[in-house]
Amino acid sequence: MNTHLLEPGFLETHNLREKDRLPGNFSDWMGFNAEISPDDDIFRFFANHPTSVNPVRDYLSDGWRTMMELQEILDLHALSVQRCGSFLEFACGHGRFTRHLARILKNGELTVSDVVPGSVDFLKDALGVKGFYSDTDPEKMVLADKYRVIFVLSLFSHLPSSAWNGWFKLLQGALQANGVLIFSTHGEKCARLAGVDWGEQAYKFFPSSESTALDGQTYGCAYASADFVKNKIVEALGPNVKIQVIPNHFWGNQDAIVVSA
Repeated sequence: MNTHLLEPGFLETHNLREKDRLPGNFSDWMGFNAEISPDDDIFRFFANHPTSVNPVRDYLSDGWRTMMELQEILDLHALSVQRCGSFLEFACGHGRFTRHLARILKNGELTVSDVVPGSVDFLKDALGVKGFYSDTDPEKMVLADKYRVIFVLSLFSHLPSSAWNGWFKLLQGALQANGVLIFSTHGEKCARLAGVDWGEQAYKFFPSSESTALDGQTYGCAYASADFVKNKIVEALGPNVKIQVIPNHFWGNQDAIVVSA
């Protein structure tokens, strides 16, 4: 464990180097704002991971991997990040991926959202993006704008299935007529690697996760087969919705789910 990387002084030094573009900064090298929030749970994951020799570099470059994986999906729908026109990154966290989007999308095309206090404010200040705070209850939310692409990475992999229908309806309702909703789940491979027996239902939820901001019952760890996920989408959105499943796509483990009208 790289425990010194979790100390406040480390990120203060890192962020000062990025803001002032001092020697050794990542921002000039990678071409985007490389400041990291001290409240970023994803950076904490990298800093705690035994295989991560350089957690800052690993954290920043992992966002680029997500960009490549996302573009592979968009290619199947004759779309690209650069030319989608309007993009909502839902459950954006503190910007592991957002900083890559902000570099490519034109000013005003990117909107971010998250429920974690401070996350959206950090991204507005650091990256100049538009954003709004989410809620743990989709019934309390109204999304006024419409988006060509809505991307939700590793949220449904943490939500209990009882919450899925409300989120499916809310997000699908925010799509443009030719838009796509892309999200990820812990599918068969993830369950196998974690040693999870999900029984005949092919679904299992554990009320615990790495989040320091949300309780386990709200944001835990969910495993679901592709058929289980598709059935939940149809239950929420009706039988005419188009669903595509790409197994083991994100990080080589999480299934990618694409929903379009």
